[in-house]
Amino acid sequence: MNTSTGSEALRPVILIVDDTPVNVAVLAEHLVSHGFSVMVAQDGEEGIERAQFAPPDLILLDVMMPGIGGFETCRKLKSHGITKDVPVIFMTALSDISDKVTAYKLGGVDYVTKPFHAEEVLARINTHLSLQLMRRQLLSQNQQLQQEIAVRQKAEAVLAERSQELARSNAELEQLAYVASHDLQEPLRMVASYLQLLEQRYEGKLDAEAHEFIGFAVDGAKRMQALIDDLLSYSRVGTKAKSLQAINCDAVLKAALLSLRMAIQESGTHILCAPMPVVLGDTAQLTQVFQNLLANAIKFRGAQAPLIEVRVESENEFWRFEVKDNGIGITPEYFDRIFVMFQRLHNRRQYPGTGIGLALCKKIVERHGGRIWVESEHGRGSIFNFTLPKAPG
Repeated sequence: MNTSTGSEALRPVILIVDDTPVNVAVLAEHLVSHGFSVMVAQDGEEGIERAQFAPPDLILLDVMMPGIGGFETCRKLKSHGITKDVPVIFMTALSDISDKVTAYKLGGVDYVTKPFHAEEVLARINTHLSLQLMRRQLLSQNQQLQQEIAVRQKAEAVLAERSQELARSNAELEQLAYVASHDLQEPLRMVASYLQLLEQRYEGKLDAEAHEFIGFAVDGAKRMQALIDDLLSYSRVGTKAKSLQAINCDAVLKAALLSLRMAIQESGTHILCAPMPVVLGDTAQLTQVFQNLLANAIKFRGAQAPLIEVRVESENEFWRFEVKDNGIGITPEYFDRIFVMFQRLHNRRQYPGTGIGLALCKKIVERHGGRIWVESEHGRGSIFNFTLPKAPG
């Protein structure tokens, strides 16, 4: 507690309850000279009244007084809500051990024997004011901690409720995925099959326009099937994902290249692959990322045969992968848009697809704790970058 300031608002207030004017005058003068504010009461009743009207920081209480004595005064002070926590130091000529025990039992914090030394009283006052300040700070911290605990418990309850809602939502999504994979795809396969059967059976009986219409219908059914497959893959990134574990990206990249071997051969694509590291990931999902990025590099090619480079760099606790191509490139205004579902920069006749591939890559990479972005210029190729966490150890 600060006792050096001259501001009355910051001065500790000491209440002296004593019926001996000489003692009060000497002690009060000494306390004021050391930065305290002093109130005085000549007996117990007056002391109780003053303390309850304006609670002091500490009370110096004489034991032997007219009317109610110091012990009874202390008992009443400690039984009242306003003054029960105010430290009380007894001052008396009584030196019997039983009197001291009584003083402490009634709630006194200290006991000074008369005749007292002003410096000793000052030292005891400062000690108990410091202790009182620490008790108040501890109480305030405990109250703040209790509030924080209550807030945290409320947040945990909300989180638990949200988790249950998420679990229900995932279950509904699983059910939707099942319907999409079975109940929706089967009619589409049937439509495509019967249209092709119709075309075969009436071969030579239909004009060119009829064959063209059938081709449009078959193509639409196949595109719808591809769209459903891609939506299923997107929805299952979180719900059907395997736990992340250490995997060798060389094997992942080889699996992706194997799936694209026909497209690579037909397009004359040349692919350069650097040695791949071990990452923390899901094999199936990361295979899908490499496959989608490589397929896009082949699809969106320019006049030259596609040249693709797959490189990797270490960046702190992550590996940064690059898939660089010499294709048609992308203007900067579309860098964010291409990672959004169904966002296409070209019409379907030029470059077929569902517009979900890069959105799927983004969702998978973010599920692994990484990020994905593109660097490109129109007509100068593109570099797709993505990060994956390194495997521990």
